[in-house]
Amino acid sequence: MDIEQKLAKERRARLAAERLLEYKQRELFAANEKLAIHARALSDQIIEQRAVVRTALSEAEKLKGQNSRFLSELERAHTAAVMAERRLWDSIDTIEDGFAVFDAHQRLVAANEAYRCQFEGLEVRPGMALADLLQLATAHGLIDLRGEPADLWQERMIRRWDEDPVEPEIVRRRTGQWLRLVNRRARDGDMVSLLIDITEQMRLRAAIDAIPDGFVLFDRAERLVLCNDRYRAIYPRSAEALRPGAPFEEILRHGLARGQFPEALGREEEWLADRLAAFRHLGGAAEQQLDDGRWLRVIEHETPDGGRVGLGVDITELKRQQAALESARAAAEAASRAKSAFLANMSHEIRTPMNGIVGMADLLCETVLTEDQRLFAETIRSSGEALLVIINDILDYSKIEANRLTLHPEPFDFERTIHEVAMLLQPKARAKGIDLLIDFDMFLPTRFVGDPGRLRQVLTNLIGNAVKFTAAGHVLIRVVGLEVAPGRHDLRVTVEDTGIGIAAEHLDHVFGEFNQIEAEATRRFEGTGLGLAITRRLIELMQGAVWVESEPGRGSCFGFRLTLPAADDEAAPPVPIEVHRALVVDGQFINRTILERQLAPCGIAVTLCRSGIEALAELSADAGYDLLLTDHEMPDLDGLALAQRVRACGFSMPILLLTSNPSAVRDHPAEALLAGVLQKPLLRSDLYRRLQSLTAPAAAPDRPPPVPVPALRRMRVLAAEDNRTNQLVFGKMVRDLDIELTFADNGREAVELYDRIRPDLVFMDISMPEMDGRAAARAIRARERGGVHVPIVALTAHALESDARASAAAGIDRTLTKPLRRAMILETLAAFCPAGTRPIQSVPAEGAD
Repeated sequence: MDIEQKLAKERRARLAAERLLEYKQRELFAANEKLAIHARALSDQIIEQRAVVRTALSEAEKLKGQNSRFLSELERAHTAAVMAERRLWDSIDTIEDGFAVFDAHQRLVAANEAYRCQFEGLEVRPGMALADLLQLATAHGLIDLRGEPADLWQERMIRRWDEDPVEPEIVRRRTGQWLRLVNRRARDGDMVSLLIDITEQMRLRAAIDAIPDGFVLFDRAERLVLCNDRYRAIYPRSAEALRPGAPFEEILRHGLARGQFPEALGREEEWLADRLAAFRHLGGAAEQQLDDGRWLRVIEHETPDGGRVGLGVDITELKRQQAALESARAAAEAASRAKSAFLANMSHEIRTPMNGIVGMADLLCETVLTEDQRLFAETIRSSGEALLVIINDILDYSKIEANRLTLHPEPFDFERTIHEVAMLLQPKARAKGIDLLIDFDMFLPTRFVGDPGRLRQVLTNLIGNAVKFTAAGHVLIRVVGLEVAPGRHDLRVTVEDTGIGIAAEHLDHVFGEFNQIEAEATRRFEGTGLGLAITRRLIELMQGAVWVESEPGRGSCFGFRLTLPAADDEAAPPVPIEVHRALVVDGQFINRTILERQLAPCGIAVTLCRSGIEALAELSADAGYDLLLTDHEMPDLDGLALAQRVRACGFSMPILLLTSNPSAVRDHPAEALLAGVLQKPLLRSDLYRRLQSLTAPAAAPDRPPPVPVPALRRMRVLAAEDNRTNQLVFGKMVRDLDIELTFADNGREAVELYDRIRPDLVFMDISMPEMDGRAAARAIRARERGGVHVPIVALTAHALESDARASAAAGIDRTLTKPLRRAMILETLAAFCPAGTRPIQSVPAEGAD
């Protein structure tokens, strides 16, 4: 066999072997699939068997857990029951009152510690009979039987248990302790017994019985709870009805039937209804008169549980004292009225001649006089004014002492009020060479709500004293404050001077009545010593406070504090100020500081100079100032001379002069060089107004077409005055005015003249013969009903507020107090000058006076 045949044979053999191998592999694969299917079936069976086993095991564990839980819960319930029983008895043992349980055979089941302690260490054990416990208590003297035999007491206490319900029993121990025995039968026949300590209640009851006044207590259903013996004694005819549980209305009817309440006679049902209403609505304390003449004050209040507690206080003696006090008060009021009438009459009698003295002195001072004559006339006038101040102080103090002084709040400008007072006192200050300065806080409003008249009086007293006791230097009125609540400001006003000062030992007495510092330096000063006392009273009436600080030889500082609401009226929008730089010249540091404070808020850069020479040097170095503000009286170079030097140097800025004496500037050659003159003390609004006038463009006035002016008549004035001197003074005061003046000698004549001349204004004296001023005013008002209202102004020497109110009630529009001032008369005439009449300006007097 050749090689090819061998190779073919081997190839055939190899193919046969491969086919056999493939066949065997297919058989092996099929066998493996059968084995896999069988294995999966066995695996599923195993899994199912395992699940069954696990379920069985789980059920077994669950049954085992439930059995354990039931056993543990049973054990816990038993433990809780034991603990609850222990806690119950522990709680019962903590009760302060005694607690015990007896069975149906009156044998002790259990008792707490407080119950056992009542036997003071004697053996008390469960199973003891009630009779044995009672025997134990009496045998050892634990109970105060108050004379009752022990065996009877024991029998009575045992018989109590047969009652239904068992009534409480009160026993007293030998130690003084009081116990209330309370027994309640349970549903199973057991008896629960309580020993309640009522010692405090018994003490309270004893205290109530010891009260000297009647005490009564009712529950919320108006049933009597308790009352003391004093209450029964007050109402003896109602005592039978005063038993616990009795209704209040039944008690009242019992007393009414027996005449207990004399004020109810003839109106019993009405009185009963009123008394029950007062009892139920608690009208407060009421007074009640008993049938024996005694008086009670019945006070009733509600208790927390809705009951009523009442107290009957015997006020018979108090009634007698009240009657005596009422009699004394009536006598005091009569004396007060007599004093007021005396003061009013004396004021009237003094003011009437004072009107002639002061009025004629004023008129005399306006005439051409020699130096001696002017001195005499001014002395008469100043003496009269000093006497008038004394009269006013006495009247004001009298009103304050009688609490009859009232305040009249209204909106007012506080800064202007201070300025007006300062201007009033400026002549006296100027005569002494004293500067009056006002420093009003720039951040405070100026308008407040208060009594401007009384504040003006306070300021006049303080500033007037400062001027009076200062020989040289200045008087500074300073106002500072802050807003303590929306719209309310706490103001502090001080009046500082450089006067004589006050010694420390006198400071505590300076605000006292009629107190004057008795020192050689002050004896030359006049006064009543009432001004500061009145000031203190007025400020305290305004809910404020006053104080003083002083050092002898260096000056004083009087101050007061007030809280005032700001007035809510809106100010007009300010006109812008175009001044940017100002040169201020003043010899006093405080003046320069005040002016700087007033100018800085306007955005003005201020440079301060102490003298005219220093100001000229400053202008030479820097001429770019928009305004020169200079004081008048300065050493070396005064304000007017400075103005002349400034203009001579070629400076053209406006110059404002500050002076306390404007009349001294009017005839000076340098007046033409000034842009304006401002009087000191300087009012801030006046300064701003003048600065605005220097920079604001002038408004073009709307010129209406000319209208024909009707012929004007003179104002017709009727003056009713019975005193010839007063007629003369009044006539002289208005002699140069363009008016028609007619006098009436009394009220009746004034009414007749009113009908005849139909005046435009009536000046009416109050005290006149035949018909007084108020009666005349009422008669005039009756005649003008439906017609034109004619102003009536009272001229009176009665200066009390009650007089002004009485005049207003009679139809009088305004009251002027004598002595009269020409300025007041002119102001009144101008205020009431009607349309269609000529102005009341002065005209040349006719004839010689």
